Amino acid sequence: MRRRPSICDACARLQQRANPGAETSLDTWIPYCDAFPERVPAEIYTGGFDHREPFEGDRGIRFEMRPGGERALASYERAQARKREAQRQDG
Repeated sequence: MRRRPSICDACARLQQRANPGAETSLDTWIPYCDAFPERVPAEIYTGGFDHREPFEGDRGIRFEMRPGGERALASYERAQARKREAQRQDG
């Protein structure tokens, strides 16, 4: 199983460290960054929140495009557009 594209995939600030308590292949790594030194909140990393916008606790540090991140950002934006369209059709 793969996670959905995240804006973090295109961010220059994203880092990862090993998760010694990992129980599945999806939590092998802990994503963190300058804005969230302990762990990127799930609402951003897996929930699809667009961190070009303010998020509580980010200390004013937001998304910064990494060199070559254009394809990852486009993938994230396409996934978000599909999600919005599905929500619109459902309700």
